[in-house]
Amino acid sequence: MSNLPFWPRLLGYIQRRTTTSVWRRPFVLNQRCPIISFTFDDFPRSALTVGGKILVRHGATGTYYVSLGLAGKQTASGQIFFPEDLNTLVEEGHELGCHTFSHCDSWATATRTFENSIIQNHAALARLFPYAEFKTFSYPISLPRPHTKARIADYFLGCRGGGQTFNKGKIDLNQLSAYFLEKSRGNLQVVKDLIDRNREACGWLIFATHDLAENHTPFGCTPGFFEQVVRYAANSGAEILTVVDALESLGVPGHETAKSNRPRVRAEVRPMASGKKEPLVSILIPAFNAQDWISDTLHSAIGQTWERKEIIIVDDGSTDSTLDIARRFETGTVRVIEQQNQGAASARNTALSHSQGDYIQWLDADDLLAPDKIARQMAELDRVASRRTLLSSEFGKFLHSWPRAQFIRTGLWEDLSPVEWLLRKMGDNLYMQTATWLVSRELSESSGLWNTKMLSDDDGEYFCRVLLKSDGTRFVAGSKVYYRGFRSNSLAYVGRSDRKREALWLSMQLHINYLRSLEDSQRTREACRAYLQRNLINFYPERSDIVREAEQVAKDLGGELCPPYLSWKYAWIKKTFGWEVAKNTAIQMREVRWSVENALDKTMSRLRDKNIPLALSDTQLTHVPRLHRR
Repeated sequence: MSNLPFWPRLLGYIQRRTTTSVWRRPFVLNQRCPIISFTFDDFPRSALTVGGKILVRHGATGTYYVSLGLAGKQTASGQIFFPEDLNTLVEEGHELGCHTFSHCDSWATATRTFENSIIQNHAALARLFPYAEFKTFSYPISLPRPHTKARIADYFLGCRGGGQTFNKGKIDLNQLSAYFLEKSRGNLQVVKDLIDRNREACGWLIFATHDLAENHTPFGCTPGFFEQVVRYAANSGAEILTVVDALESLGVPGHETAKSNRPRVRAEVRPMASGKKEPLVSILIPAFNAQDWISDTLHSAIGQTWERKEIIIVDDGSTDSTLDIARRFETGTVRVIEQQNQGAASARNTALSHSQGDYIQWLDADDLLAPDKIARQMAELDRVASRRTLLSSEFGKFLHSWPRAQFIRTGLWEDLSPVEWLLRKMGDNLYMQTATWLVSRELSESSGLWNTKMLSDDDGEYFCRVLLKSDGTRFVAGSKVYYRGFRSNSLAYVGRSDRKREALWLSMQLHINYLRSLEDSQRTREACRAYLQRNLINFYPERSDIVREAEQVAKDLGGELCPPYLSWKYAWIKKTFGWEVAKNTAIQMREVRWSVENALDKTMSRLRDKNIPLALSDTQLTHVPRLHRR
C-alpha cells in the first residue's frame, strides 16, 4: 500500500483520470501476432552498454528516450549517455525517441515551455544526425497536462506513458500504456504472467526501465533480471520491435514515414537501364472551396508533357462545387478523394498517403503549371548526383490573367546549400512558392508529414524540414509555375486571427531552430533576429505574451527588437487612438485595396482573356476545353 498521504494520492488519481480521458487519438489493434517493445527512459549509459547488448544477443533492438540536454550528466537514474554513445546506438539499429531536451516534468511544466523543449530536442538531434528525426515520445516523470497532451500530439506517431499494463483493443496513440520493470520489484513471475496475457490478447506490451546495474538506482533493474525478461519475451512467440517499428507494423496514421527517424546513407541516382520505366510523378492537389479555379488547375496538371504521372485531388470538405467539378476529371490517372474539413496540411498528408510516385509535385487548387514544368526538372536529374537534391523552379504571381504573371528573380533562384537557402529566406524576407518544388519520394518520406497545427505558413515550415534532409537545392531555369497571388482569404494571410498568430509564432521558432541546427554563427543569428523583427508586427500589440517571448529569443541571439514600423499614414491614428486601432485600420485598408485590385483584375481578365486557352507554355498556349467557368 502506498505510504503517500491521502491528498497527494487523490491529486495523482485525478491527474491520471483527467489526462487519460481527454485528447485521445484512438486506434484499434488488430495485428495477428503479439508485439513486445523494450524502452529505456533518460538513456543512462548502462541501458545501452548492458541492456543494448542483451537485446542484440537475442536478435532484438530497443527504443531509447533521450533528453539531449542531459548528455554526460549524472542524474537520479545514473550516468547519462555520452555523445559518442549515440553512434553505437544507431549502428546497432536501436531507435532514438524524444524525452524533451531538458527532461521536463510533463505535468509541472507549462505547455508552451514543454513544447519548446521538444523543439529544442529536435534541433539538437538534427545537429548530430542531419538525416534523423524523432518519431515517438515518452512523457518524462509524470503524465502530461491535458493541454500539453493535445499540443504535442502532432509531433509524433505515438506518445508513451505508463499504466503498468499492455495495449489491447482500442488504444490511445497519444498515451500508449507501458509496464515499468522496476515496479515488479524483481518478481519475474509477475512479468512472465503479463507476457502470457499479452500473448493471449494479441496485444502490444511496452516494457520500460532506466539503468541496468547490479547496484541499480530505484528506477532500474539488474542485468540478470532484464535478460530473463528478454529471453522469456523472445520465446513467447511475440515480435520484438522498437516502438517506431511497431507503429509502422500496425499501420497507424503516418506510418509511411516511420523509418525516417533513423539516419540513412544518401542514395545515389543511377542512369536507368534501357527499357526501364521512367519515374512516376505524383501531382498532389489539396482543394477547399476552389470551384472558380480547380478546373484550370487540373487542366494544367493533365497537360504536363511528362507522361508518367498520377494526379490526386483531396477535397477537404468543400461546401461549394469543387468536388463535383473535380469528379468530372476522374480517369485512370486522376483520382479524387473526399474527406471532412481538416485543413490544408491534413489534405496534403492524405494525398501523400495515397500516392505511389517516385517524385512528388505539390500543387494548390488555384495555381497552374507550365506544360513542361515537370519535364524540365526531371531532365535535370541526369546532372544531379543524389535523390536528396531538391529541385526548384521559377514562379510568377497573378490574380486572374495568367499571361500577366510577373516573374521576378530573387536570391533563392539559384543552386544553394540548405544553410544558405534558409539564411537568404529569413534574412532577406524571400520565399519559394509551394508548386516550384519537385521532391523525391525518399526525401519526402525522410522529412515527415505536414504539420496540421500550421494554420499559417504550413508550406514554409514543411519545406524547411525537407531542406534539412536535403543536399541542397538545384534551380531549374525555364521550369515555371503560375501562382495565383496573395489574397486576404488565403492560408498565408494572418490578419486578425489569433489562431494564425499562434501558428505563425510556432513556425518562426521552428525556422530559427532549423537554421541554427545547420549553423550557429553571427550571420545566422543576425538573420534570425531580422526575421523576428520583420514579423513582430503580426503580434504587436495584441499578443504581448508572444512579443515578450520574441524579445527573449532576440536577446538570446545577442540582439534586441524595436517596436514594429507602422506607415506614416496611420501615425495620427496611433497618436490619438493607440497602436491597436491604428494597426486594425491599416489591415482594413489593405484588405479594401486588395478587394478593389482583385475586382479590377477580374473584370479586365474577362474582357481580355475570354477565349484564351489554358495549357501553358512560355509564349503560346495549347487549347484545352474548359469544363467549368464562373
